[in-house]
Amino acid sequence: MIAPPRLAIIIVNWNVRDLLRDCLAAVRDSEGLAPGDIETIVVDNDSADGSAAMVAAEFPAVRLIESGANLGFARGCQRGYEATAAPFVMLLNPDTMVDRDAIATMLATIAGDPAIGILGARLRNSDGSFQRASGGAFPTLANLAWNYLFLGHLLPRRWAPPAVYLDDDPPGIRPIDWVSGASLTFRRAAAGPRIFDPAFFMFGEDMEVCRRVRDAGWKVLYSARQSITHHHGQSFARQTSLEVLATVYKGPRFFFRQGRGPLARLCYDAILFTGYASRWAIFSLLAAVRPGSGHAEMARFSRRYLGAMIKTMFREPPLHNRREQNDEQGCKTNIGHRWRRIPRLSSLRQADRPRA
Repeated sequence: MIAPPRLAIIIVNWNVRDLLRDCLAAVRDSEGLAPGDIETIVVDNDSADGSAAMVAAEFPAVRLIESGANLGFARGCQRGYEATAAPFVMLLNPDTMVDRDAIATMLATIAGDPAIGILGARLRNSDGSFQRASGGAFPTLANLAWNYLFLGHLLPRRWAPPAVYLDDDPPGIRPIDWVSGASLTFRRAAAGPRIFDPAFFMFGEDMEVCRRVRDAGWKVLYSARQSITHHHGQSFARQTSLEVLATVYKGPRFFFRQGRGPLARLCYDAILFTGYASRWAIFSLLAAVRPGSGHAEMARFSRRYLGAMIKTMFREPPLHNRREQNDEQGCKTNIGHRWRRIPRLSSLRQADRPRA
């Protein structure tokens, strides 16, 4: 009987064929892995750009699962997860490129310490700079206010709370609250039969699984010893739907609201609303003063994001029945029903969240 591979790499894709090709080539060319150490699974969420055909033709060793519909990021990952028995799993976005030794060193790190449940990697932007959304602290009113209300520019650094998005480039390996789902390696024994809470369609699901795994007694670690390029926003930037834009807000908001009272939930909405309203005003002014500087686009995004926030706040169903509805209807809650009426999307990334 052939033993299963030690590590399964799951990639959920939507209409980023060329980036997916580069991602798979980088995985294929990885070094330091023994034959049979890894298997690669691509879950294609009904792409219209020939992604599935490209995978089948150019990467025959990759297991291709064509979902036939937009499952979203969380359900797409689950589809791939159920197709493998590997004891370790790496979730990898299709717009990433791993360094040649990244996969081998990530696998060696998590396999070498039986207490590690989740391990995240250092993400870098296309220009090589550090990507803040590699991980961070769970959202609190303090760190949200610091991030969205420009408090970091007004108050002493020593007053800063733990950052919701990493505001430096920490070295080595260290404990962390959450790591980005763009590159998240976990132990099957820690996650159990389901990776993400099915109430999440996208965004915030990586926070939830990190909290759940940590609360169960496992280590959640961030490692800067491996760097992965993340060309974030490539799939998300193609969307025009207000509902799609709202996902940036809905997922983290749903995570924050769990176990919080009405006042904290109200403050959360007020902080983000104020933060993006001020950005709209500031960027609009800068666009008028300096045409062609890119501020007009940032102003438009802030305005559309405010519209998405308002739509979410006033149309979202009560929180207390969300999980029960979702379990009974198999991810066909109000969240799920809405997404069936919008353009399909996948390969959704934590780093696509707007930041200060």
